[in-house]
Amino acid sequence: VGNSVFFLHGPKNINIEWRTDSDVFKRWMHGNTGHPFVDANMREMLNSGWMSNRGRQNVASFLTKDLKMDWRLGAEWFESQLIDYDVCSNWGNWTYAAGVGCDPRDSRRFNIQKQAKDYDPQGNFVRLWMPELSAKVSIIDRFHMVPTDTSSAIV
Repeated sequence: VGNSVFFLHGPKNINIEWRTDSDVFKRWMHGNTGHPFVDANMREMLNSGWMSNRGRQNVASFLTKDLKMDWRLGAEWFESQLIDYDVCSNWGNWTYAAGVGCDPRDSRRFNIQKQAKDYDPQGNFVRLWMPELSAKVSIIDRFHMVPTDTSSAIV
């Protein structure tokens, strides 16, 4: 594996066409994608320097599988933000999420709505990090199935 973990095609040397749209990436970075569960996780990291492992998997899957953005941008952003940053865990997990690292299953993609339902069924986590949604009970009660603003959602 060596240093291939840091390269675009990863340890598996898989050629995937990645996007590098800086506007889309900035919205993901700052928790403004329009997808509450993703946005809440990103805002938690931005404000506290921490995110749960499940949150990390979800936002990484969203960035790479839904937005099709270059996974290395996410790995670098996490490196700059996380207080518990670890080189091996971070880059290994990002290659895994992107599908260019060690994973016995091809095209692993997290269903963000199902994850929100399973891990934040009452919407408490989303409400904590996205107080602007507190009045929008229907969005949270539906397990975050729809973006907060479909006209500006990036996916």
